[in-house]
Amino acid sequence: MGEFKPELTPTQRKLELIKAASFGPALFLIPLLLSFAPSWTKQFYPVCILTKITGLYCPGCGTARAFERLGAFDFWGAFLYNPFLFLFVIPILLYLCAIYMTRAVSGRHIPSLLSSPKSALPVLLLVIGIFILRNIFPLSLSGSF
Repeated sequence: MGEFKPELTPTQRKLELIKAASFGPALFLIPLLLSFAPSWTKQFYPVCILTKITGLYCPGCGTARAFERLGAFDFWGAFLYNPFLFLFVIPILLYLCAIYMTRAVSGRHIPSLLSSPKSALPVLLLVIGIFILRNIFPLSLSGSF
C-alpha cells in the first residue's frame, strides 16, 4: 500500500490554490505585456552567454521572443523561437497547476511526479535532447541575437 498522506489544513489548501493561480500571469500576462511593449525595449532582452561564446543555442535561447510572439497569438513564430517552451515548460506549468488545484479542491496531498528523484533523469535527457536538436536544426534563431 502507498504511504499515508494526511489531509491538508485549510491554510495549506489556500496555499495550494494560490500556487495554482500564480501560473495564470506566467502563461498569459507576461506574453501580453511583452507583445505590447514598445519596440525599443527589445534591446534589453537578455543575451545568452553560451551563444555569445560558442555560437550554440541553449534550451532557453529565444524565450523572451517566444513569449512576445505568444502575446501576439503567433504560436508558430513562438514555437520557432523556442520549441522547448512548448515541449516542456508550458506542459509542466499546466501539470503543476492541475496538481495544485486538485490538492486545493480535494484537500488531500497528491504527490507530483516531478517531486520524485526518478524524474530528474528523464528531465535531464529531454533538456540535452532539445539542446542537441535545436543546434542541428536552429529554426529561426539564427541572426536574432
